[in-house]
Parts: sequence; C-alpha cells; structure tokens
Amino acid sequence: MKKKIICAILLVSSIVVLSACGSQDQNAEKVSDMETQSSNDSVPEWLESFYNSSYEYRKSTIVLENDIEDTIAVVEGKVEASPYKEHIKIVEPAESSWSEAWFYGDGDDVTAILNVENDYVLQNTRRSYPYGYGSNLSLSKDRTEEYNGISCDVYTAEYTVDLTERINQESEEAIITEPITAVVSQEYYVDPEQDQLLCMITDASDRQEKTEIANRVMNDNITVEEAQKLVSVDEVTKEKMEILSYDDSISIDIPEI
Repeated sequence: MKKKIICAILLVSSIVVLSACGSQDQNAEKVSDMETQSSNDSVPEWLESFYNSSYEYRKSTIVLENDIEDTIAVVEGKVEASPYKEHIKIVEPAESSWSEAWFYGDGDDVTAILNVENDYVLQNTRRSYPYGYGSNLSLSKDRTEEYNGISCDVYTAEYTVDLTERINQESEEAIITEPITAVVSQEYYVDPEQDQLLCMITDASDRQEKTEIANRVMNDNITVEEAQKLVSVDEVTKEKMEILSYDDSISIDIPEI
C-alpha cells in the first residue's frame, strides 16, 4: 500500500469528549468533611499508576442539549505503556473517514498511522495525553457513588488551559496575541479497595467554546471580544473515559507500511 504524508496536526486521542457516567445515584453518599489534596502535594497513587500503566479503554463523546443526551462518538483502544504504543478503533460514527489508528514513539513527538479506506496514512504528530495530565490538579473527594457495581470514591478537579499559548506553540508563530483561557472540570471514579481509577469524566464545554472563539479570531481576523459576540454554545460536551482493564502484558503490533 502506498504511503501518504499528511501535514495537518492530528488530534485523534482527544477526538472523543464524553459525558456523565450515566445518571447519578440519588442515594450517593455525600462526604461532609471534604478531603482535599493540594496541587502542591504529590499525584495520588491511583492516578500516577494510571498514567504509567498499560490498559484498555473506551471513550465516549456525549453532548447534552435541552436535557437531551446524545452520544456523538465512541472509540475503543488500548495503550502499551513502555515503549509507548496506542491503538484505537472507531465504534461510532460509522461514516468516519478513518477506521483505526496506531501511535508510537518516544516523548511528545510520535508517529501516527491511520487506516483510511483500507489504505495507510502516515504522519508525524504530538502525543495526546488524557485530560488533566501535566496539570496542577487540586483533587477533592466529593462523594461515594456506585459505578459498575463498585462503590467508588469520586474525586473532582478543575484546571485552566491557556489556548493562546498552545495554538501559538503548535503553529510556531504568534497567531493569537490576546489571552484565551478555558476551564476544564473533571470527575475521577476510584475503586478504593483496589486503589485504581475506573472512569474519568471531563467537562470540556468551556474549552470547546473558547476553541471556537480562537478559530474565529484566526480565520476572520477579528478581536477576541468580537469573536465572543459571534460564538454561543448552549450544549454541554463531556468526555467519558472508561478503563476496561489494566494489563501489563498488552502488546500492540504496528503495521508495516
């Protein structure tokens, strides 16, 4: 099969932005004395373990508008921690332009291979990490809630993303000169007996809106204030990342092209 080199930046690992872990248990136990972990403290063991483990996962992008929930994208994948490899398959939508992808490499600069209509597309890209990776997270134990039959501790966190800085870094020039920041909030479902992260739900609504504002600034050559008047996002967009299994024996075969 012939190789195709694509110059555009691939943001595949974050293609899925998902919503809530289903409806919340109305009898969920609220934790009266909020257990807070300062961002100056070390990363909790269950989160550090997740970042450094091999695992299988499912990501769903869920949009909520007018109290109606719609799953617009689902991917399933697996990660080999060391050396880093990742393989993902599109579950929904069926009409996606590509069906599966592989990522591999050292550090942040990695190689991506896409299966596009039974042909391979090769490109260099930046490694995409789970939401919250590398950020100073202030984790608070919010409640106890059942997830897949397991009584989980639910931790919450919130952090700010500097979109201006990221866009300018990726483009290697100061395309946007005004500050554009977005707030990302998360919920982490942790099995306290196994000390394992089972599910992570990220509300990326503000980030999506601010990204649209940034696109307006770049494409229409207008100010951030002018772009804000043109962009109105009423829907809530969340990413639900479910860890299906942890398995250090995972081995991913990269296609030879």
